[in-house]
Order: sequence, then structure tokens, then C-alpha cells
Amino acid sequence: MKKIKCLLFVFCVCLLSACQSNDNVSKVNEQQSVSVPNETISSDGKILIAYFTWADNTHVDNPSSVDVDASTSASVLAPGNTEKVAHFIQEQVGGDMFSIIVDEPYSSDYDECLDRASDELAQQTRPTIVDTVKNMDEYDVIFLGYPNWWSSCPMAIFSFIESYDLSNKTIIPFCAHGTGGLGRSIEDLQDALPHSTLLDAFGVYRPDTDSCQDDVNQWLSDIGMVD
Repeated sequence: MKKIKCLLFVFCVCLLSACQSNDNVSKVNEQQSVSVPNETISSDGKILIAYFTWADNTHVDNPSSVDVDASTSASVLAPGNTEKVAHFIQEQVGGDMFSIIVDEPYSSDYDECLDRASDELAQQTRPTIVDTVKNMDEYDVIFLGYPNWWSSCPMAIFSFIESYDLSNKTIIPFCAHGTGGLGRSIEDLQDALPHSTLLDAFGVYRPDTDSCQDDVNQWLSDIGMVD
């Protein structure tokens, strides 16, 4: 009888140990089971935040006389809407800033500016950019910002893209827009960057630009750029 009790005791101890072992394995597996974005971004790669903004691409003789059109909220004075978003991004991920500036400034009158933009889009013009990124090869991740002009990007964005080999780089678009949203800009960027990886874009309605910091932070988290 004592032998039977001993055997039962040993069996129970072994069973309890096995259960505890399985429970520990389960806990380890749970700790290691984390969601990851579809594309893996190297934490060692440098980040570039390149953007085109109207404010950097026009000239205003008397800034104090400017009355921003409330219906468009297009900012002709620096910092422009796109630059504001760029700074929000930089606050979270770091990186270097680069403003895309054309050699022939646009009109400070918004309607005239858009008229020129329409002509450039129709003719697929590539405006000349006054400066270049000297060390583009060092960057793995490029945030690319722009306003929505005629449902696409300003043609200077494509001048920028075509100035470098962006193959195998991660491109992350962001856009300050009116009621047209992102338009077809993402499709146009995909066509222009067939060998790059495009992550989900961020779009903000122009009147909301000043208060979009939290939305930017959430987007950066969603695409795996911040914890």
C-alpha cells in the first residue's frame, strides 16, 4: 500500500512539473508573439524627410499684407502646411530635412500658382530643382511630403524622384490636401517608384495641419516607425 502511495505521489509530482513547464513555454511564446508591419524597416538606416511646400517655392514682397484664403488654408508663408507635418514627423523619428525648391518660383497668388501647376501636369514638365541630396545612398527610409495639386503631386516631386536611384528604399508619402484628399497621388508615386517599397501614406486636411500631431504619431506607430 505504501509503495502504491509513493508511486502515486511521484506521478502527481511529475504531472505537476509537466503542467508548469507547459505553462512557462506558453508564457514565453506569448511574450515573443508580437505583431510586425508587412515591411521590415531597418532601425540602423538613416531617415530623410523630403518635402515640397508652396511657401518655400514662392516670393512674397510684403508678408504682413498676406491674407490666407480661409477656403483653401493654403499657406504662402513659411512654414507651409507640408513643412509643418514634416517637423511633426521629425520630432518622432529624427532624420534629416530637405526642402524641394524649384529654380523658378511659383506665383504667390494661389489661383495663378495652380494654373501653372495645371500646365506642368498636362505637359508632364519636370521643373529644375536648385539643390540636391548629396548623400542619398546613405538613406534607407525617405518620407516624401507634398500638397495635392490637381489630384496628384507637384511635378517637382517627380523631378526629385527621377534625380536619384531610389530602388530598394522605403518611401513613406505624406500630403496636406484640400477636399480632394490624396487624389491619385499614391498611384502616381507607385508608377514612378516601381522598385521602391511604399508604406501607407498620411493625409491631412489643410485646415487641420496645425493640430495633427497626435494623428501623425498614431500613423507613425501604425506603420512601425515608432513603438
